[in-house]
Amino acid sequence: MTRHEQRRLTDRLLPVVLAAGKLEMGYFNAGCAVETKADSSPVTIADQQAEAMILDQLSGIFPDLPVIAEEAFAAGVRWSPGENFLLVDALDGTKQFVSGHREFTINIAVVSGGRPVYGLVYAPALDDLLVTDGQGAALRATIPPGATVASLEASSPKSIRVAPHYGALVALQSRSRNFDQTNAFLEGFPVAERRQLGSSYKFCLIAAGIADLYPQLGDTREWDTAAGEAVLVAAGGYVATPEGGVIGYGKVKADYLNPTFIASSAPLDSLKTKPA
Repeated sequence: MTRHEQRRLTDRLLPVVLAAGKLEMGYFNAGCAVETKADSSPVTIADQQAEAMILDQLSGIFPDLPVIAEEAFAAGVRWSPGENFLLVDALDGTKQFVSGHREFTINIAVVSGGRPVYGLVYAPALDDLLVTDGQGAALRATIPPGATVASLEASSPKSIRVAPHYGALVALQSRSRNFDQTNAFLEGFPVAERRQLGSSYKFCLIAAGIADLYPQLGDTREWDTAAGEAVLVAAGGYVATPEGGVIGYGKVKADYLNPTFIASSAPLDSLKTKPA
């Protein structure tokens, strides 16, 4: 996708993303019931209503593209997506959402040829929007949920770029799982600070130059990672499996389950160097 195509798409997505964020904030502030899906993960009415709102709008923007969305998948909707499709997680970080943590996100990605070529991540409780803006470019804007914004440009977005903290790395970990594995992995790096948080927002903090390492050694699905990976790579970062391969998107036979991976601000070998 060209920069012009991506900017036009962002401008079309902004109203629905901000509306979905406003809906989610209503439930976040008031509280809502939590149910458990077949895979033992939590789901709320906020997940379901926000996804329905986003899918309705995407059907008009991309009438011919399949959309793989978390709650629709959980309800039994199955696609054979082909070369081009969309991945949507309308509320990534439901555990964080119901626990009162503010880093839950809305993720929308366009995938082509097995790779995310466009990504938008919005954290409504933080007024934080991050989005790709053509190859090798990513932007960040402060926009509150429910705001009326005519275009991305009207929100005065700023370019973002990774900024490795060589010798004093900032590492990000899940709040809820894989502590021992992650800690063992991080022993090989000069980590000065560790922060725990959930959702795709971890990709965003690396993309914005705030953090350096996010080892994900547990299970994730493609809708959890595609948008965040697109933003991070556009900002100059890296996402790879422990063997150095790509995640790959469109893994229908694997039910869109990802391999383990490490997101980083620079190639891993360069981050292992300790200060003299």
